[in-house]
Amino acid sequence: MKDGILVLFYLILFLLLTKLSPFIMTALMLGVYLSIIVDFVARFFARFLHGKISRILANVTVLGVIAYSIGNFFPVIINEAKKVFSEIEKIQITFEDVSIPDWILSFLTNLGKSFSDIALTIVNKLLGYVPSLITALVIVVITTLIVGNLKKVVSKKLDKLFPENPEKGIYFAKTTYREFERFVAGQVLVAAFVGFFVGVMSLIFKIPSAIFLGVLAFITDFIPYLGVIISAIPLLMLGFASHGLKGLIIGVLILLSANQLEMWFLAPKIQSNALKIHWFFILIAILLFGDVIGFGGIFVALPTLIYVKNFWNQYVSKSPH
Repeated sequence: MKDGILVLFYLILFLLLTKLSPFIMTALMLGVYLSIIVDFVARFFARFLHGKISRILANVTVLGVIAYSIGNFFPVIINEAKKVFSEIEKIQITFEDVSIPDWILSFLTNLGKSFSDIALTIVNKLLGYVPSLITALVIVVITTLIVGNLKKVVSKKLDKLFPENPEKGIYFAKTTYREFERFVAGQVLVAAFVGFFVGVMSLIFKIPSAIFLGVLAFITDFIPYLGVIISAIPLLMLGFASHGLKGLIIGVLILLSANQLEMWFLAPKIQSNALKIHWFFILIAILLFGDVIGFGGIFVALPTLIYVKNFWNQYVSKSPH
């Protein structure tokens, strides 16, 4: 039982560090997530290219897609905010001679202000976190690039973490990590569908920057529940600026459709089957950890759930390998 106590201690230490140092620990977790995505992409490229070349290309592809999304996010919001104001003015001028309830006119007036306020709030908050964000970004990139080598080093030292029964401890650690890899691989498939759906729907309904919107939806889908809010801001602004209220409604319908397909069909089928954990417990874990730990809790919820499940199976119920 000595190893079981150590396993619990490792988990408590990890969660404590996540609570006390959210930027650093969240950056490390993001790096691990991205390294698994890089492995997933590298295995695909390896079918056509040499191993080292496929790995380099996978790193460039994954980090390049993220850089593309971040690089376009704020310019789109700032530029579209101006167009939103212009579109609202057109609607108000059109309705000047029409009997429209005051609450509708008030809604239209506040709509543009809300969009710009959201954009300014995000920008101001991020500016206040610039030093920490730069540090976190560096950690994410470095972790993404070196996790592959670190796995080899750590795997050779795993027996030191479980002095009582090294074989059982190594089995526990490798099983937990493999299940986490399966979760991330499943999330790649889910996110790819969401990104493709949002991009194609934006293209069909002639919402500008459809490729950017699809890529952003793909990237932000890895952030449970908060990701849809991030991708919604530019989509709704672009839809409203280009097509008025009709575009805004179309944007909302695209997001709702993508979210419902993911929540009720894709995620339960792919993630629950991969982890052998009911989707409801996955949902509760993400919400609970996000509420207790903060933003970083969103990223550690699933690894912790997998860790606890395997701890229970191997050190409490003592299921055979």
